[in-house]
Amino acid sequence: MTRHSETRAERPFFSNDAYYNYMLGYEAEISGRWEDALKYYSNVLDIDPTSPYVRTQMSSMLLRTGKVSDAIAMAEETLKTNPDNVPALMLLGELYNSQKNTDGAIKIFEKVLKLAPAQDDAYLYLAVLYAAKHRNGEAIDVLESLLKIDSDNVMGLYYLGLINIDLEAYDKAAEYFKRAVEIKPNFDAAYVNLGIISEIKEDLKQAEEYYRQSTAINPHNTIALERLTQIYLKEKTVDKAIEQLRKMSLQEPANVDVHRRLGFLYIEEKQYERAIEEFRIVLEANPADVPARYYLAITLEEIDRYKEAMEEFKKVVSLNPKHINAFLHLGFIYSKDGMNDEAAKIYEEILSFEKGKPEIYVYLGLSYMQMKDYKKTEAVFSEGLGLFPDDAELNFNMSVLYEKTGRFDEMVKALKHTIGINPEHADALNYLGYSYADKGINLKEALSLVKKALDLKPGSGYIVDSLGWVYFKMGQYDEAIEILRKAVDIINNDPVIYEHLGDAYFSGGDSQNALDAWKKAVELHEKEEGLKERVEKKIQDLKLKIK
Repeated sequence: MTRHSETRAERPFFSNDAYYNYMLGYEAEISGRWEDALKYYSNVLDIDPTSPYVRTQMSSMLLRTGKVSDAIAMAEETLKTNPDNVPALMLLGELYNSQKNTDGAIKIFEKVLKLAPAQDDAYLYLAVLYAAKHRNGEAIDVLESLLKIDSDNVMGLYYLGLINIDLEAYDKAAEYFKRAVEIKPNFDAAYVNLGIISEIKEDLKQAEEYYRQSTAINPHNTIALERLTQIYLKEKTVDKAIEQLRKMSLQEPANVDVHRRLGFLYIEEKQYERAIEEFRIVLEANPADVPARYYLAITLEEIDRYKEAMEEFKKVVSLNPKHINAFLHLGFIYSKDGMNDEAAKIYEEILSFEKGKPEIYVYLGLSYMQMKDYKKTEAVFSEGLGLFPDDAELNFNMSVLYEKTGRFDEMVKALKHTIGINPEHADALNYLGYSYADKGINLKEALSLVKKALDLKPGSGYIVDSLGWVYFKMGQYDEAIEILRKAVDIINNDPVIYEHLGDAYFSGGDSQNALDAWKKAVELHEKEEGLKERVEKKIQDLKLKIK
């Protein structure tokens, strides 16, 4: 919309002194020296204090220098003596609008149209104000009246399109926008709205084409770039979304949200180094941005840069002392590095402010279990089960503790309770089946349990091992050997699986393969406490038997 105050009425007659000051004021105004313009126009008013023309120009300069209240007061004063002065009315309407005095502005522009029916800007202003008050029918009537006197008024067509979008009359809105771009082919905002209408109609290809036309006209149209990004994300074309965001980052280098979103997309594309770069840009602008720092830490962890990740997670919890996920990741890293005592401290700290998550009790108990502090492990699991008696993971891990402390019956009871809570708990099914097989009891039930577990986790080498071990205990050595060989193919660094395979070969009468498998188990013995002595005895007994 063109500011009407910049469209001058014919200059009124001035005396020579007044005209001289007026020209100095006009030159200052067009040069942007508004304070000087105010001074010269004031000199004119000293000579001719009633001139509505100069008073209107003074009001305009007061507005430009931020003296809005003074501008309104002068415009209102001008209209007291010249109530039908259209330039003064237009300016006052704009001033009322800028101060959110919508009703006052509407009255002004309605009056302007009665006085000057050809005043294009008044139609546009009035239509926008009606629409703001949800008087859409009146807004449409005003704009259609404008098009009757100026059929090629692009802004009139554009606003009609916007109002029809608001009314959900999308086809009609599209017609107006298409007419607008026929008249003004470089009207990028109209293409954006055509794209939005296409999106609403779920025609993403057409929407993409409109947005591309908009960005071709105006590469800095961030709305079009943003909408293109969203389309690419919907279509799972992340590379194109990244391309659009990179364009936005070049145009708005200070827009940290663009860099943050690029970071997330780079993570999705597994371009971790680039993700790190983007999150560091965000943090350079705002070091206290917790989400950016958290995802930076996660990305560093993903590429095994654990030391850097830990430093970032520590900064996160210093900024947000109750950021549970940052604490959890710290705990996981400590556990991964075998620093179970440090991991336990992290989980204890979480429990100091959050006792509503059963998994925290699981992680803390497992840390103590890794340290073989079974008394503390049991205390933690018991506390957790007191709060969450039907949590499957707490029950399952308590059963593991019972097994490690030689409490078979309690272990079985805990495992059955776990399966009762979650009949598809593959680990519990496997653990119970394997435990039965290891004791040589309930073998048919053990076979059923392990088979069900394998159906749930078909790629688990440990469950495949359990199945082979059940067949071994059932005396079906050929089946056991076949299945245990599959387990070794899946997990080739577990000494217990090699021991089981050796036992199956031995019982099946294949001494050489049994010896080879047991030797491999001994090579890997550090992964299983007590295995070395047990398997070495088997090897020695076999060698004596062969001799």
